[in-house]
Amino acid sequence: MQGATEHLRRQARRIVEAALERVPLKAAMLVGSAGRGDADFYSDLDLLLYVDELPPQEILEQIRTIVGGENPIKRAEPTEHFCSAEFEFDSVRTEVSFVTVAQVESRLDQLLDRPEEIDSPLQKVLSGMLEGMPLYGDEFVERWRARVRDYPEPLRRAMVKRYWNFFSLWYYGDAMATRDTELWRIDMLLDAAFNLLAVLAGLNRLYFARFELKRMRALIAKMEIAPPQLADRLESLFRLEPEIAAAELGRLVEETRVLVAAELPELDLPLQFPPGTRQQQWST
Repeated sequence: MQGATEHLRRQARRIVEAALERVPLKAAMLVGSAGRGDADFYSDLDLLLYVDELPPQEILEQIRTIVGGENPIKRAEPTEHFCSAEFEFDSVRTEVSFVTVAQVESRLDQLLDRPEEIDSPLQKVLSGMLEGMPLYGDEFVERWRARVRDYPEPLRRAMVKRYWNFFSLWYYGDAMATRDTELWRIDMLLDAAFNLLAVLAGLNRLYFARFELKRMRALIAKMEIAPPQLADRLESLFRLEPEIAAAELGRLVEETRVLVAAELPELDLPLQFPPGTRQQQWST
């Protein structure tokens, strides 16, 4: 909703103006839906203010007061590199955070230079940096963005290897149908759906975190390499009968395996039980 986006952006600019009067900012970034441009009237306002050194905590209170923020919410104690305030601003939940430049650059190093950190929610932070809207210090932010856009090849391979992990529901379907396993079955489906998204995100050089995943279809729309009708098929897994859902999951896994093999043929993609196989009863 364009009206919601523009309203939140106006609010964010007011906060940045108030901050600039009190703190030597290096940059400011509006993140989340307002930064991307797809906010609605449920959206929050999340603003990051980058500094060399954190200001005293009372500066955040001054900023909140000067813009008319109300009902402050107690936040965690500030750290050496981060402090924030949360309040209501014209009925919008608003979070304003100061982050040191050193912390940002350390976090970039953590993921981009050490792909073993792929399980970190940091990938959500990097995605937000690319999608966010700079409100001050555009050139400063662009230096970070240029580095983030250069998705490292070791991270691509690490994402595929780490998340190539699927419980073979197609194999165990008959056995599970005889037991009280519905919650577990759904849990395995959910894990498989997230793992498929993570594998395909890595394959497409897209940052991905399961944490608070929103706008799945927008993510999938960015994928140049993916099984056809992926979003519809993932969602259908939770509406189909168990046996049909298991077979469809198997097809998605196999189609994804073929796509990965075409791009990264050197990777080993093991499956304990390939799609299409079924557990057989034993007899005495």
